[in-house]
Amino acid sequence: MKNIFKIVRKELDKIFKFPRTIFSTIILPGLILFVIYSIIGNLVSTEINKTEEHISIVHLINAPESLSFATESASELKIEFIESSLDNLSELQEEIKEGTVDAIVVYDENFDELISGKSEVPNVKVYYNSTENNSFTAYSKLYNLIEIQKANLLASLDIDPNIFIISPEELFDEKKAAGTFLAMLLPVLLVTFVFAGAMSIGSDAIAGEKERGTLATLLMAPLKRDEIILGKIVSTTIINICYAGSSFIGIIAALPFMKSLIDVEGAGISYNIIDYLSLFGIIIILSVFASAILLVTSTIAKTVKEATMYAMPIYMIVLLLPMLTMFSQNKAETLWLYIIPVYNCILGIKGVLSADINLLSYLLIIGSMIIYISLLVILLIRLFKQERVLFSK
Repeated sequence: MKNIFKIVRKELDKIFKFPRTIFSTIILPGLILFVIYSIIGNLVSTEINKTEEHISIVHLINAPESLSFATESASELKIEFIESSLDNLSELQEEIKEGTVDAIVVYDENFDELISGKSEVPNVKVYYNSTENNSFTAYSKLYNLIEIQKANLLASLDIDPNIFIISPEELFDEKKAAGTFLAMLLPVLLVTFVFAGAMSIGSDAIAGEKERGTLATLLMAPLKRDEIILGKIVSTTIINICYAGSSFIGIIAALPFMKSLIDVEGAGISYNIIDYLSLFGIIIILSVFASAILLVTSTIAKTVKEATMYAMPIYMIVLLLPMLTMFSQNKAETLWLYIIPVYNCILGIKGVLSADINLLSYLLIIGSMIIYISLLVILLIRLFKQERVLFSK
């Protein structure tokens, strides 16, 4: 055990003895994420405020008297109504595509008379651009106004528009609702940073020693080879946890700037000590796995460049896995999904953040990952005992 600590200290000294590497390894990842998501949050809030304050430009064609209630209160609704003719419709449609006009409402001629006569059903067409926020907001306002107009017309015909009442009652787990955004975002970032850290450190841990010619010196020291490889795994894992922890802290620190993205009425993001420990446990086990599997590629490779080349396909697959669960709001229905390496950790992180994981699923994640890590450690020890692998030309 003492010799393992010597290897760990030797590897960690490469990082923690130099202010620049401490900054790039521990501070920079979290700082970058804090800045990025603070900017995103502020930009989204600004755009939402702009949309809310925007005066919608709406052209009315053949507007009936029954819509006068809306035109009279246009300023309160933040809508500017403009009377237009059907001859200008094609030109106005182009202006909607360009964004200079938000919406067009076209009523059939003699709209009110047709309704009073009950001879035919008149039509109302609303043109808008769903790709423009201002235009979509204008459509939402108009839809509500037309619904009010419909109710008023029914009442004028002695038809009760309220033949039934819809009373929506929202039922949701407040913690789960508030954590949905984090459950979608964090697994991607944590897995990315864990494997990015493992790739940058792991590629150099053994392949770098080969390339610099220091591996032979290390092997001649009074150390067992399994102690050397265990020390490499522990040191790489510690650095990976620093990467992941820094990114996690950076995102949490940026949450106040992202209220417009994650705000849920009546809910707030709050986790207890058990949640944090559960999340930390998954991060640790994922970091150990990433260290072990990328140390395998480093051991097989002859140079750092070659080790990075071997590690890249693993990194690309790992980047793809979080995307499979990113927009899914349901927990895994089959338990075997919780034993797929890396994917199970993504499900676990998402489950903890959204309060949607049980003890059995969590134990399957930890237990299966321990088995995979043990197999990788055995493989590493065997590789480290083969001279043709360590000193191949």
